Amino acid sequence: MNRGNLDLRLLGYFFRTAQTGNITRAAAELNVAQPTLSKALKLLEDQVGTPLLERHAHGITLTPIGARLAEHAAVVVAQVRDAAAEMAQLQTGQGGNVHIGAGPSWMRRMLPEAITRVVAQRPSLMVEVHTGFDESLLGMLAKGALDFVVAERPLGGESGNLEFHFLTSDDLIVVGRASHPLAGRDRVPAIDALSSAWALPPRDTLARRKLDGRAISLGHTPPQANVVSTSLSFLLTHAGQADTLIYTTRSHLLTPEGGNLVEIDVPELVTNRQAGLIFRSPGLLTPAARVIADALIEECAADPRN
Repeated sequence: MNRGNLDLRLLGYFFRTAQTGNITRAAAELNVAQPTLSKALKLLEDQVGTPLLERHAHGITLTPIGARLAEHAAVVVAQVRDAAAEMAQLQTGQGGNVHIGAGPSWMRRMLPEAITRVVAQRPSLMVEVHTGFDESLLGMLAKGALDFVVAERPLGGESGNLEFHFLTSDDLIVVGRASHPLAGRDRVPAIDALSSAWALPPRDTLARRKLDGRAISLGHTPPQANVVSTSLSFLLTHAGQADTLIYTTRSHLLTPEGGNLVEIDVPELVTNRQAGLIFRSPGLLTPAARVIADALIEECAADPRN
């Protein structure tokens, strides 16, 4: 038994098995014989000192300790992959592949400008941008599928093995069309807004959780959304066509979809939103990812609101 020292090759085998949920399929993807993989998994269990998976007719199930080790393995595998990519980039100079996760607001401004500038200087660079709300992007980051995410700062206690670099700040506000019954009123009571029709992102998104938390802190029931969507563009467009409220940043009033929208003055429901670069600790980025991150930092320094 060799507790305290884990073989990285065995850890990689275990991670692929955990991903596929099937030893036979994992062995085929790893291009090793199934008995070899089974032996490797047993050796890793000996190193850890406890079972990591349970075998059954249709595949495998991770034990609680195995599930936790799989989370660590995702980070380790990603960092090993990033190290190999960085070595290749240092040898070849300008190339490389960068995978970025971006919240909806970043797809319209700041990030496109930064990437355009960098790609013009490094035409051999390959950049892939994934969009979505916070939870899905952070999940991809934790699994090593992304180099970094640019999105709202995670709530305290939820950052895990992540680091945050501040870029912009804005307020989350109540928004509706100019003809909405609450538009034009001063200091609308929170209860009046909360009892109106709403269109909101899913409950696990930070904006939705902040709105719900603010309502509860005021002693009110969180709003019940008549429409739920993961598309911010849809929510903005929908709110411009119906007496429906949404919860978004002031900067979105400046977008084409926000042209028909106004801020509904509900001071009790205003919360602050800080956004920035989120990456895996200890903050190692490949040269290609770093050059895009630096360009984005420069863009936001000139206009720190998004």
